[in-house]
Amino acid sequence: GIIEKYCYDNDESNSNRFGGLYQWDEMMQYTTQQGTQGICPEGWHIPTDDEWKILEGTVDSQYGVGNPIWNQIGFRGFDAGKNLKSTDGWYLNGNGTDTFGFTSFPGGRRCYYSNTFYYIDSSNFFWSSSESNSGNSWRYHMKYDYDNISRHHVYKTYAFSVRCLKD
Repeated sequence: GIIEKYCYDNDESNSNRFGGLYQWDEMMQYTTQQGTQGICPEGWHIPTDDEWKILEGTVDSQYGVGNPIWNQIGFRGFDAGKNLKSTDGWYLNGNGTDTFGFTSFPGGRRCYYSNTFYYIDSSNFFWSSSESNSGNSWRYHMKYDYDNISRHHVYKTYAFSVRCLKD
């Protein structure tokens, strides 16, 4: 009944500031159903890959919702990341504008094979509840020196941040 999370560098104060880091199965509460509630509060769910793409198209100033660019892998779009990143806390002042109140802080990630943490002040990684064709899951990544957002499929054993979406 306890939700397992990682705190960056195993320091609880990092979870208080940046949030916890979760492996995919734990976040999903051991189901593979897209859009599930998972660890989110009642009335909220873990966004699907398509819902992340809608968010990106909504906040990007050059590529709207439904643009084929959002189906690509890697960094794509123009300024969706900049518009979602917080206005402070990013390495080398790589802050965003937080235009839409998303306030995305750089929470880093935990690597499953080395049990080490990376990128606390320079990147964040968010899970989607959608599996890719390879059986991995889609994740979204913002970086201090990029204005756009990366989409990629990764092993579910990494530990990333979670953003919940209101039903």
